[in-house]
Amino acid sequence: MSRFILLIVFLIAYAFAEPVQTELVYEGKKLRLNGDFTVPEGVKPSEKPVILLVHGLFQTHKMREPIGVQREAWLSEGYPVLAITLSLGIDNRTQPYDCSKPLDHDYELNLKEIGRWVEWLKDKGVKSIVLAGHSFGGQQVILYASTAKDSSIKGVIALAPANGVPMEHKFLEKAKKLVKDGKGNTLLKTNFFYCNDVKVSARTLWSYYGIDKNIGKALKKIDVPVLVAVGGMDERTPDLDKFLKPFIKEKKNVEIVVIDFADHFFRDLAAEDLSTVTLEFLGKLK
Repeated sequence: MSRFILLIVFLIAYAFAEPVQTELVYEGKKLRLNGDFTVPEGVKPSEKPVILLVHGLFQTHKMREPIGVQREAWLSEGYPVLAITLSLGIDNRTQPYDCSKPLDHDYELNLKEIGRWVEWLKDKGVKSIVLAGHSFGGQQVILYASTAKDSSIKGVIALAPANGVPMEHKFLEKAKKLVKDGKGNTLLKTNFFYCNDVKVSARTLWSYYGIDKNIGKALKKIDVPVLVAVGGMDERTPDLDKFLKPFIKEKKNVEIVVIDFADHFFRDLAAEDLSTVTLEFLGKLK
């Protein structure tokens, strides 16, 4: 698909994007969750697979690459897309996370919000859902699909998903102990991914850095078709295909595609190759 066509699709698709909102009660607090639901003209969401799309770490559903670009490609082929913004425990979040603000939530909240949006789509009469996500969003849709017992989920698309292996952090053991002692809400001033000197709760740090969320193990539990797209020049999740292959060597429903010259965000010409790969995958779903 040429960049010119993508631009035209962008203008058409976003003209009909509908801002949508749902709610989730988390630890007694009501969180308003935001997204955009875009349905191509003449398409009925009840008769076509709908893609539930999740952004990467700290971003929103408005991020351009690869979220916006792939959404355009899918819309151009008649697939409705619900692109969501995870709250990170922040009510009515619409902007990328501001590192100057404290963070206090458990990683599991992300999966609960995906589940809430799945129910939102089903309430709209949607019968067929494809979960898709980029980076941490890719990790999250894999983890969600690995435990969800929901016949409406027909497939998973993970774009450069984070592998979910526990990471090192100087305050990890301290955070673990605080959580164990029932003091998980204690704020620690430290680095948290690309945020420097952020105030982050012990439970947030521990649940993101310390808990094993290995997507290879999760993929073994998924029975619906899965596409994992990997960038051959991705420095954030390098050699992801090699990491995953031992886990899925007997899984015929999991396909790994490496786009050799793509970075973590599948920019420029890599975006067109990624669109081709994902649309071929979608076309094979029943």
